[in-house]
Amino acid sequence: MRRARGLPGRRPGYNAAVTGNRILAVSFALVLAVPCALGAVEVVPPSEVAPGTRGVCVTEMDGGERVRIPLTVLGTSGPAAPEGEMVLVRLDDPRFERTGIIAGMSGSPVYVDGRLLGALAFGWQFEREPIGGVTPFGRMEAIGGTEAAGPLPGRPVLTELMKAWRGGEPGRQVLDWLLPRRAEGQGSPLPLAALGASPAPVDWLAAAWRRMGWVAAPAAGREARPREAGPLRPGDMVAGILVSGDASLAVGGTVTEVRGDRVWAFGHPFLGAGRYAMPLARAHVLAVLPNLARSFKFFTVGEVLGAFEQDRTHGMGAVLGREAPMVPVTVRTGGRTYRYEALDHPVLLPLLTAYLTSASQAARGKVFGRQTLRCGMTLRWRDGSEAALGESFPGMDAPARAAAYVSAVVGYVEGSPFPHPPLESVAVTLEQVERVREIEVLRVVPERRTVHPGDVLPVRVTLRARGDEATRTRTIRVRIPEGTPRGALDLIVADGASWTDYDLRSRPLRPQGFGDELTLLGRLVPSTVLVAALEARTTGVALPGGTVAMPPSRALSLERTLGGAVRPVGRMVTARVDTPLPWPAAGAERIRLRVDGARRERTARTGEAR
Repeated sequence: MRRARGLPGRRPGYNAAVTGNRILAVSFALVLAVPCALGAVEVVPPSEVAPGTRGVCVTEMDGGERVRIPLTVLGTSGPAAPEGEMVLVRLDDPRFERTGIIAGMSGSPVYVDGRLLGALAFGWQFEREPIGGVTPFGRMEAIGGTEAAGPLPGRPVLTELMKAWRGGEPGRQVLDWLLPRRAEGQGSPLPLAALGASPAPVDWLAAAWRRMGWVAAPAAGREARPREAGPLRPGDMVAGILVSGDASLAVGGTVTEVRGDRVWAFGHPFLGAGRYAMPLARAHVLAVLPNLARSFKFFTVGEVLGAFEQDRTHGMGAVLGREAPMVPVTVRTGGRTYRYEALDHPVLLPLLTAYLTSASQAARGKVFGRQTLRCGMTLRWRDGSEAALGESFPGMDAPARAAAYVSAVVGYVEGSPFPHPPLESVAVTLEQVERVREIEVLRVVPERRTVHPGDVLPVRVTLRARGDEATRTRTIRVRIPEGTPRGALDLIVADGASWTDYDLRSRPLRPQGFGDELTLLGRLVPSTVLVAALEARTTGVALPGGTVAMPPSRALSLERTLGGAVRPVGRMVTARVDTPLPWPAAGAERIRLRVDGARRERTARTGEAR
């Protein structure tokens, strides 16, 4: 059991007199010094606050009670980074000896002599004293900027993402791309309240929440019934809404100051992502849960009041009455369709679509054990453009891989460096089979290896379901194009995923616009398709619409003329046949054919002689 704190003799220098009735007296005196008006309050800089100065922190606690917590200023730490000074304070209230600094207190205003010092914004895990760090409001007041969040650097190429989908750790790759640095330690953790569809046990998403400094706060969510509330005040609990609809996801903090329609909160960044829009809602604390690692507030989310528009080092800035756009997301699984709205942000939207995919599948299906999960998705943009694709995932980790697949696709298109219209909607469909179903490509046997232009070549492909002794043979008929010159011709038979990986590496496209990015997505073939292709060793160039054969000199000249729009290639696909399969397949084989034009040439000469 944790020892009681604040007892006489606890440690040298500790003012044990500030206990019991003395605390109440000090607290009452400080309450009288807290400004009650909603107008601008005078701000005191840290340089004018000496160690030992008494103050008060205002925050919302159990049952929505607004409390004024007496505190003592311990001193000001010098900046470890530019504009990074922090005022250390100790909360002189016995209840915080059990809880320490509570997740959700971020932004709680701290007053000294009736003047606003700043926001309680920092706490540390396993602390044995309720000591926290205050962000000076002078820094928060300067929050501003006009640049909206742009595309993320370091976006993986599609071949890297596909390699992870097929057998690596796709979730970890997406996570390291979207959140390349750890956000822990940037401030006191923010409680994340979830209600509705429960999150599946996807490790990489849990790691994402930790990197962003979130602490899970279950059993909260939307208000069961609206509460009467007056104007938003400093010390009130507020929430930034990430997801609404059939599930709610919100991150909670505290208001530091309100001036007209402007609101300052948190005292530290949410993501530090600059300017973007996130719905700002009123929130209410149900209870505080003491926790040895990090205590946090259970809270509910009420009416939307405006939008957070600034996410900076020293806090969050919001404007009352503003609207924040959200992206509709639907997930159909187990015969039911879940409807959500998710925050439109280049980092969070991919993670939230993964979360909603995983949570919806967990609500209706199997989250653990051997299974095969078919995942399809359709993305639509406001200009009418659309992208539809899908993949199947067999194995124990199928839900995690499917969630990573959805996240990677959304992140890839939303992270495009090219101007593009706003995303209008994301639709995901999931179909689960509670066993692993996968097909092996065992043998590929063409009827003959010498062919002629115009021939139809039967190709027998032997397949076997994994774990099954029986084999099945499929015959694919591939036509040799007219005009194919003499020489070598390669026959490639592969599952769709293997073919896509090879095709993108052999004939890479250099996108010159967002339309080219969608064309690249269209080249992704799922593993439930068996591809039979003919490939000729012919010089050509790769264009958005496909490859074009031409002499090497002409290909080089075209590359110099058009720059990055074209790229010379040494192999071209002259024919391709796609055969759908009931389950995902794995395997690939290349067979060398010889094109002989002699028979047709003799026939032509004989016809002339006649």
